[in-house]
Amino acid sequence: MLISLKDINKTYNNGQPLHVLKGIDLSIDKGEFVSIMGASGSGKSTLLNILGILDNYDSGEYHLDGVLIKDLSEKQAAEYRNRMIGFIFQSFNLIGFKTAAENVELPLYYQGVPRKKRQALAMEYLEKMGLGPWATHFPNEMSGGQKQRVAIARALITRPSIILADEPTGALDSKTSVEVMQLLKQLNKEEGITIIVVTHEGGVANETDKIIHIRDGVIGQIEENRQHTAWSGPQVK
Repeated sequence: MLISLKDINKTYNNGQPLHVLKGIDLSIDKGEFVSIMGASGSGKSTLLNILGILDNYDSGEYHLDGVLIKDLSEKQAAEYRNRMIGFIFQSFNLIGFKTAAENVELPLYYQGVPRKKRQALAMEYLEKMGLGPWATHFPNEMSGGQKQRVAIARALITRPSIILADEPTGALDSKTSVEVMQLLKQLNKEEGITIIVVTHEGGVANETDKIIHIRDGVIGQIEENRQHTAWSGPQVK
C-alpha cells in the first residue's frame, strides 16, 4: 500500500476551533489514478496538504510507502517531498523571473544535481510536454495551458512516485482542461505514477479511476470509475 491513512483528525485553532478532518480512513495503491472530490470547505485541500507533507495532523496515522509520517522536522519533510512527491497547483506557482526551463529544473537544484544535467533534463521534460520551443520564454509569455504543462514537467522531473494535483484545471478554459486531464491520464497509464487530483468539478473527477467523495471532513462514497465518459470541460455557470 503506497498511502494509508487511519483515523486522521485535524483541527485549526484560529480563535474558534475548526474540526476540518474527522477520522479519515483512506488507502491508495501504487499506480492508482484517484480524485478527491468535495465542495469548498469540505476538507479536501487540508487532506491534500497532509498527503503532501505540507501540513501536520493532530491524531491518527499516515503511512507513506510503509513509513509513518508524523512530527517530521522540516528537513525530513522536505526530503520526503523532494524524493517522492510532485505537486501541480491551480495557480501554476511558476516563478515569474525564471524561464520555463529554469522553473522546471528548480527541484533538481534543491537536490544538488549539477547544472548541465539539470538543464538537459529540463529540456527533455519540456519536450515531452510539447514545449521545447518555449524553454527560454517567461511565464507571462505563455498561455494558461502552457504554464500548466511547465508545472507538470517540473512535477515530473524528480521522477516522483506520487503526483498531487490541486484543482489542476481550475484556471484553464474547457479545451485546455480536457488536454491537461488527458495528459495526466497518459502519465498514469504509461509511467505508472500514482496521481491524486483534488477537485470540486464532477467532469474532472470522472476522468479518474476512483472518486473519493469528502464532505464536512468525512469521507463518504468511494466510486470505482473504470468506465470514463467523454468530458468536454468545466460547465460555465
